Amino acid sequence: MKFDSDEHAYECYNEYATSIGFSVRKEYANKNRVQGYVTSTIFTCYKEGYRNIDKRNSTVKKHRKETRTGCLAHIITSRRSNGVFLITSFEDKHNYPLVDPTLSYLLPSQRNIKVVQAYELDLLDDSGIRPKASFEYAARQAGQFFLGYTKGDHKNYLRDKRQESLKRGVGRSLVNYFEKKNTRRSCFSIFFAV
Repeated sequence: MKFDSDEHAYECYNEYATSIGFSVRKEYANKNRVQGYVTSTIFTCYKEGYRNIDKRNSTVKKHRKETRTGCLAHIITSRRSNGVFLITSFEDKHNYPLVDPTLSYLLPSQRNIKVVQAYELDLLDDSGIRPKASFEYAARQAGQFFLGYTKGDHKNYLRDKRQESLKRGVGRSLVNYFEKKNTRRSCFSIFFAV
């Protein structure tokens, strides 16, 4: 099978995973050191491998549930000289019972906030509606259908949006304001320098 890019290969494998009942993880991508393009990728089952042994194991009171089972299901794609990605290795055997395909939309690689949903969430957040109320509103809009994301994904999206606005917008505008004040008044530079 041929793919235009490594992202296209990931999307196709993720669709396959949805129909079967498992989730996908991007394991690694090799890049050309000189030109920077991706030369090969491996996408694995999300239960691939095992968790590392925690040094704090004796002091932890409540251990997290083990989620990895050492599943070997994967797909490896390689880039050819013409820029097309081809599958070089495919393993489809899983060592755990798969999720019912009707519930696979709840798996991590299947959950995502679409552009239209993100725009709606931004409008609700900018109008001052709290995250819980905006999630309930979005769920009511979807009706009996699944939104495509969970309440945790909703909260994480809003957190990331606020962090980006501080990096670019509000934080930068405050620094610009103080720098402008600094050039106008010499006594203000004492407070700004601290």
